[in-house]
Amino acid sequence: MARILAFTNNKGGTGKSTLCVHAAQLTAQRGYRVLLIDLTSQATASSLYLEEAGSLPAPETVWASLHPQHQRPLEEVIYCTDKGVDVAPSHSTMAEVAAQLAAAGEMGQNLLQRQLDPLLQDYDFIFLDTPGELNALTANALRVAQRVLIPTRLNRADFSCTEVTLRYIEALKGQLSQARAILTMLDDRYLPGGIWSGSHTGQLYVQAQQIFADVLSPVTIPDSSDLRIAFDYGLTVMDYRPGSAVCQRLLQFVEREVLL
Repeated sequence: MARILAFTNNKGGTGKSTLCVHAAQLTAQRGYRVLLIDLTSQATASSLYLEEAGSLPAPETVWASLHPQHQRPLEEVIYCTDKGVDVAPSHSTMAEVAAQLAAAGEMGQNLLQRQLDPLLQDYDFIFLDTPGELNALTANALRVAQRVLIPTRLNRADFSCTEVTLRYIEALKGQLSQARAILTMLDDRYLPGGIWSGSHTGQLYVQAQQIFADVLSPVTIPDSSDLRIAFDYGLTVMDYRPGSAVCQRLLQFVEREVLL
């Protein structure tokens, strides 16, 4: 039976898709059967796994499976990749799907769940890359997820959006026991014991510990030029520089927050 994880935040630019993509590939490299479902209009995750993702027509993507007026079986829009991860790619018009799901009322609230039910025995893990806003697509993902991972950067604007996201999750699911906030793009020198820990940014880390308490993951994802260069080449960092420090930290994240 698949374990379903949603990567979400009520804000773009937090490294959500980056974390989702790398966690999925690292999990697959451990021998697990992995499906990644891209629900974003940007299709970052789709394009890293499928070269042709940007040219796929809407009916050949998850758009067709989650549009209330189409509901094409999800298994028909899943693609195998050479990274060991199966992908249900998104389309640039996913905002239309979100609007249609909202308009569909109760019927649209659990459409993703109904599409996933036939696939739960085929995978060990299902990763959901959600939009950078709290819309009906995000709500579908959060309802079905057994664990919610919320990447956030070390600044007050991201903290505020993450708090909103946590309240939204609690309202949908009734509890936060399976929600985790992960600090991303963070220079380790700002962490306790680092040479910049006493700086303003270093003190923001202390504030994050106070604000998010038990929800905050002890694993942080460092700022990394290797990640940026890999993305420029259309690669994951495991393909570009598998022995890098950020790759090792991502593996720690997977072991701590995904495979637990």
